[in-house]
Amino acid sequence: MSASVFRERRGRRADFMEIFAERVATSAMTARGDKIVDSVSGREEGLGVRARRGATYGFGHTSDLAPASVLEVTRQALASLASPASHRATVVPETGGAPAEYPVDCGPADASGRPEDGWTEEDGTGDTRLRHAGLLRSVADLAGDGGDRLVSVSAVLRGERRVVRIADSAGGHAVHRTGRERLAVTAVVGPRTEPVAARASIGLNGLGARLGQADVRATVGEALRRARARASASPAPVGEMPVILAPGTGAVLIHEACGHGLEADHLARRSSVFHGLLGRRLGPAGLTLVDDASVDGAWGSYAYDDEGQPGRRTVLIEDGVLVDYLWDRSHARAEPGAVPANGRRQNYQCQPMPRMSNLLVLAGGTAPQDIIADTPHGIYVARLGDGRVNTATGAFVFAAKETYAIRRGRLCEPLADCSLIGTGPEVLREIDAIGTDFALGPPGICGKDGQALPVGYGQPTLRVRRGLRVGGTAL
Repeated sequence: MSASVFRERRGRRADFMEIFAERVATSAMTARGDKIVDSVSGREEGLGVRARRGATYGFGHTSDLAPASVLEVTRQALASLASPASHRATVVPETGGAPAEYPVDCGPADASGRPEDGWTEEDGTGDTRLRHAGLLRSVADLAGDGGDRLVSVSAVLRGERRVVRIADSAGGHAVHRTGRERLAVTAVVGPRTEPVAARASIGLNGLGARLGQADVRATVGEALRRARARASASPAPVGEMPVILAPGTGAVLIHEACGHGLEADHLARRSSVFHGLLGRRLGPAGLTLVDDASVDGAWGSYAYDDEGQPGRRTVLIEDGVLVDYLWDRSHARAEPGAVPANGRRQNYQCQPMPRMSNLLVLAGGTAPQDIIADTPHGIYVARLGDGRVNTATGAFVFAAKETYAIRRGRLCEPLADCSLIGTGPEVLREIDAIGTDFALGPPGICGKDGQALPVGYGQPTLRVRRGLRVGGTAL
């Protein structure tokens, strides 16, 4: 079928064509206490066709995989190239016909004649539902063992199995298989008149991804610990002060405040504060920032991106100096030496764009306990929440969900929720201590231009000596 699609481009003078076909099975189950209150599952398959002439793109997608429907959406994508206003136009056809299960012939077939894709009928149904229900029902028992301050506990367990097949007119083809499971637990503790809630999550990424009882126990325990810390929190201070970011979760701030500004589409639009800074020093010696899709089992990892390019490790900042950006194929074409490996899309209905995979600050040479001991005052941020960033200026605001006071080089009482306010370039510039204790953070979902994707992040303990303002409630 791909050969038929690519023949269509010759009469329309398209420079390049790409087919992205996908099958996905998803499930989600919710428990409150020991009762399953919601359970949904679904399967979807579809195909997107992208055509390029010069710098202009045409795009179409369809969930009807009959050959006639695929050719029709291909012709509409090609026809949109004739319009000056067609740049990245989306065409959604209304077509009919009997489905053809595998329209992209870019992989070996098994004995039945169907391409080998790692798909199993068990995914999202049957034994998986029973296993998920058993794990969720154990949440209430595990939380009940944690003491009599528990008001309520709830949990959501999501699963996904995805097979993507990509072929293009330049001869490229790839098959990308993923499996993910993610558990989120919310615990509410304290007096019923003033309850306090906290959340913890864990995720596994890989074809054999299967959460087990040990994962549930650890996640429930972490949710309870966070909730109890919040219940006893004091008002947070106000003003600029040293901030220590805990290993793992603190990298959310680097992801939002710096990572998005290093994505090539923001650079092309000149809407990034990092535009034109290649080769410039952005941080201290010893600071290395990488985006690495090849980390085994990390939440944002992939063997191939959604343009069929192998996932790889891209060094963005090396020893404090900006050395590269994140590229997809369309933006890399105009930059000699650029290597595309970060073209990602939410599903077949979307076009790819430059996106992070796992954004990591590599370990430094200072023991984490020495960083804390060397900090006379400030706050220690153990967990970050949601945030907002302006990529053009680098300005951001983040919610800090779990923080502790630092006094005379020691961690002290927990503090109530507060905000962190600053700019990405200033945070990088003012990092003055990098720990040895690198850790990956919990699974994340990142939204950009209406597309939500799984992303990972990680870092060691980091100290930002200046440039972060804390918005608390202490008088």
